[in-house]
Amino acid sequence: MLTISEIAFLAGVSKATVSNVLNERTKQVSPKTRQRIETIIKENGYVPRHSARSLKTNRTKTLGLLFPHLPAAFFTNTFFFPGFLTGVAKACEKFSYQLIITTSSKSCDTSFHYESLVQSKSVDGLIVSEIFIDDQRFSVLEQFDIPFVSIGKPEGRDINNISWVDHDQEQVAYQAVRYLIDLGHRDILFLGLSPSRVFTKQRLEGYKRALMDSKIPFQEDLIICEEITKGEVKKALSRPLNKGVDFSAIFVISEPLVLESMKALKELGLRVSRDISFLANIETDNYLYYVPPLTGIKIKTEELGFETAKLLVQIIEGEIRKPVGKFLEADFVEGASCSSALFHKKGEVI
Repeated sequence: MLTISEIAFLAGVSKATVSNVLNERTKQVSPKTRQRIETIIKENGYVPRHSARSLKTNRTKTLGLLFPHLPAAFFTNTFFFPGFLTGVAKACEKFSYQLIITTSSKSCDTSFHYESLVQSKSVDGLIVSEIFIDDQRFSVLEQFDIPFVSIGKPEGRDINNISWVDHDQEQVAYQAVRYLIDLGHRDILFLGLSPSRVFTKQRLEGYKRALMDSKIPFQEDLIICEEITKGEVKKALSRPLNKGVDFSAIFVISEPLVLESMKALKELGLRVSRDISFLANIETDNYLYYVPPLTGIKIKTEELGFETAKLLVQIIEGEIRKPVGKFLEADFVEGASCSSALFHKKGEVI
């Protein structure tokens, strides 16, 4: 395996120039020179020596991620995290970092996992997942003065100094609900998780804004926001129906709830598209294989993982010194799970 000196010799440049390329300081290197150096590195399989670099920079070249595994949390994240972790892994590979994933039986266990992980100095920065309003972990990490990036735009007090990456959750929900409204739906059920979760709050705001802009009254009975688990979706969907509150459409904000919701509707004698329009948050490519294929907002979990890890690395290495918030674009996909409210009344399929 080549050394940096040997790469510099073969490329006809200085060791400093090679170092700039290895550390992504591309502004200091011309595109042609960078391409020549990268070709030599690729052809000869150069791998940075992390231990030597750590001694010089006092860094571990390691990122940390806490993955909660509460039964409810695991259920709701089964679809999201595989794509997200793929993106994080690609970023770690690109920037020569490693990733430590730790789990917790508590969704916000700061005393054991966060504090001990930081005190052990085994990571240079942390990715914070499953964020809540006024999340206590942010203040803990700020006290330890360790770089971190939040998956999701924080809500609550003292959040101006927090870096985050997310889709625009409020706008995503607004777009979804307006689509249903344009199909003639007025009684739209919102199925979410706990209202203390940031993305539930933000999507509910988008839902309310879409109703308000269309001059449709808000109905509290059509809002289901709770830490719902397998087997409980049918019970939750039955509550408004038992009160005599009908709905012609459902907006589901988490893809793992989709299968349970479709099963529950079938058991309640309601058919997706024919009786109930069904629009969901989509986190994987499985939406093509549902019957009927899903209509919804497709978030980019892999891109989210890559951009989150990339931002954290940039903060760790001093390239970014001020808090950064970044929204990613989401795609709208039109399947066959939604139909006009007029057809619902006729009991016909479009």
